Amino acid sequence: MNLERGSLPDMFQWSDVHIFLSVASRGSFTGAAPELAMDQTTIGRRIASLESALGTKLFHRGRSGLTLTAAGEEVLVAAHEMEHAAGSLERRISGRDRAAEGSVRLTTVETFGSRFLAPRLPELHRLYPKIALTIVTSPRVLSLTQREADLAVRLWKPTQPGLVARKIGEYAYALYASAEYVAAHPQPLSEPSAHSFLGFDTDLASLPEALWIGERARDRFAFRTNSFAMLEQAAVAGAGIAVLPCYLADGRTDLARIGGPDTVVNVRPLWLVVHRELQGQGRIRAITEFIAREVARAKDGLLGRAGGRGRSGHKEKKAPADSGERAQRRG
Repeated sequence: MNLERGSLPDMFQWSDVHIFLSVASRGSFTGAAPELAMDQTTIGRRIASLESALGTKLFHRGRSGLTLTAAGEEVLVAAHEMEHAAGSLERRISGRDRAAEGSVRLTTVETFGSRFLAPRLPELHRLYPKIALTIVTSPRVLSLTQREADLAVRLWKPTQPGLVARKIGEYAYALYASAEYVAAHPQPLSEPSAHSFLGFDTDLASLPEALWIGERARDRFAFRTNSFAMLEQAAVAGAGIAVLPCYLADGRTDLARIGGPDTVVNVRPLWLVVHRELQGQGRIRAITEFIAREVARAKDGLLGRAGGRGRSGHKEKKAPADSGERAQRRG
């Protein structure tokens, strides 16, 4: 099968190419199903239709999943080039509009979206009433290069070409428990058997803060979850000690920081990410500057500080270096 660079026959739907790219990336119909919001049967039927239109098999079916045939490899190259060309054209056309109006689709983690951005939306709307903002906190990382979102606030710096990342701040994590739990468990953390720890499910087990508490709890958890909101509520209820973002837990009467008001477990960066071809657009520029300004204003709270310093009046102390923090430095 010979395809000219960046070309495919025109006897099939463009949406079939999008399905093909997802399946090629995930290695199975099952893996592609959540991303495409389709069932496996429909995906299989669309791939078969594409293979029929092209007159060749695109995948080898094996026990370990799907692998591309030689023809599939050729189609993959052409499909990626077509996707990039279509996306580039759309971004260039969209980028002509310099006004701070129109729709913006922002993706970020659930906690930052619901607890930091949501309370600030009234002010954003007051400043930019013609911008229609959508915030998506999908557990799946949405692709900016494929236009699944226009803008992202992430905890890591992306490496994909065409993306512009700007570090806008940092936020800290610390250990928290209810006042009742603290009173009932005066033993030091060096005696983990005397405590109940609230941990992270396997989906979040590689996070630096998950590694940190896992090492100290020796993986003896009373409860695990993939939700910071659930960790928060379990800690408030007195179920045990949880790692939480300081901006979520500080200044409350139902939670107390363990180890003193100046001790943090980990500090993670906040990156504002946008596609290079969208960064000059008026509506995108308005949202990015608003978020960056709000993060700068909330710097002390995000870092778990009071008035720029720890509540005791000394500079904030960090917990000793450990495997979790070393993982963060590598990431």
